[in-house]
Amino acid sequence: MKFALSEVGRHWWKGNLHSHTTISDGRAEPAAMVEHYRDAGWNFLAITDHRTFGFHESLQGDAFLVLPGLEGDINPDVGTHHVVALGDASWREKHGRPYQSPQAGENVGQALLDSLGAEQALTMYCHPVWSRREFADIENLQGFSLFEIYNHGCEYGNRTGLAVLYWDSLLRRGRKVWGTAVDDSHSMEGDSLGGWVMVRSDHLTTDGVLAALRAGHFYSSAGPEILEWAVDGDEVYVQCSPVCSIHFVAWEPHGRSVHAEPGQRLTEAVYRRRGGEGFVRVECVDSKGRTAWSNPIFFAEA
Repeated sequence: MKFALSEVGRHWWKGNLHSHTTISDGRAEPAAMVEHYRDAGWNFLAITDHRTFGFHESLQGDAFLVLPGLEGDINPDVGTHHVVALGDASWREKHGRPYQSPQAGENVGQALLDSLGAEQALTMYCHPVWSRREFADIENLQGFSLFEIYNHGCEYGNRTGLAVLYWDSLLRRGRKVWGTAVDDSHSMEGDSLGGWVMVRSDHLTTDGVLAALRAGHFYSSAGPEILEWAVDGDEVYVQCSPVCSIHFVAWEPHGRSVHAEPGQRLTEAVYRRRGGEGFVRVECVDSKGRTAWSNPIFFAEA
């Protein structure tokens, strides 16, 4: 098997897939939120206000893309299900219309995913820890391609933003789900600019970004950069910005962790497969404890 993330597109594009404005419960106007991310060096932003179809094409320019989006939610007696839907040009006619979540009842999480999938959307399951979801509540849900492994707003607000364990549990069951880091920003202060995806694509367009997200051609980060993520035969390779530790997470057998010597930093590492791994992914952790997460590479023979 041979794959290199750098070869699936010509450019890296930095973006946030989850944000809110004054259209719902955010504290900034859409134009101000776009300016905030553009000025910080982001290349794209999804405005995903609650229960409202968003299509903010008028706010974008040649060097900045605004993805159509919304966040649907459903609230049973205990816990919630929240799903971000990312749309395409077909959402132009829906802009500003309310989205009606399914009524609470049996298997409401699946009903929400089915409803948003019918809107020609790419769906992302959101912040399961903040939503007070046990893994059993989401294990059998179908229809989402993206899964929030790091939600900066939830982590900043009440330490409920990290869901990597849930992601691994899905992957170990053979689910090909891509992990995302997002802001879930409601302001331009502490809950923004803390989690993002780096998409590898030829073009900064809605179709180009959505295609890369569907294919898993991106990595997620709260700080470090992943410069290359590749496999050639039995060797899995990562190149990154200087970090203290690089962790290869595999199932099964166990993966491998590589740590820098005191006072030194790592910029690359190799994992040699032992055979039988269903997937391998990597985490690069810097001196501030911030992580970058690759998407998994799957091995069909397992």
